[in-house]
Amino acid sequence: MLERAITKKEAVSLVVMLEAGLISHEHYFCWADERIRLEDAPDFWLLELAATKDPKTAISLLNSYAYSEPFEEFASEECNDEFVAAEWIRYKKSDISWATFLIECGDYTDVNCAREDCEYFFYKLNDLESSQFSKSLEEKQSAIIFKRFSDVIQRVEHKYIEFLPYLRTYRETYMA
Repeated sequence: MLERAITKKEAVSLVVMLEAGLISHEHYFCWADERIRLEDAPDFWLLELAATKDPKTAISLLNSYAYSEPFEEFASEECNDEFVAAEWIRYKKSDISWATFLIECGDYTDVNCAREDCEYFFYKLNDLESSQFSKSLEEKQSAIIFKRFSDVIQRVEHKYIEFLPYLRTYRETYMA
């Protein structure tokens, strides 16, 4: 990702990963620092991003770049699918439970159009609750959702993996 300038679509993807809680300042601090060192005249939003820990501020800064001139069109459904993918990755990392995954995806898709709407996730949640959180039903549901979103899960996972070296650098530098 560093061999060229960040695209506006990539900025939106970072926003989605921040909104989902998949990444935090620990992931982007050192990434932003490295970008600043590589660019002749780094943009203001990038300089500010390298200095903020607040996720809302980081989201605002990334959005200020993504939705600035010259404007680019994004497939909003594709971006919203990335939220589901980011939540999936959090679930697979055991950061969140299956029920939390379904609630957060349902809430997000209630106001944002995605490949599946909120009812898709809330019906699965209702079934899970009715089964008293059956592990076999969880596995069945998760397999169905993975199949439905596998292309975007793989894409977001690739982006997430790109940030892991920066997370390690951050922890070695600031938490030692």
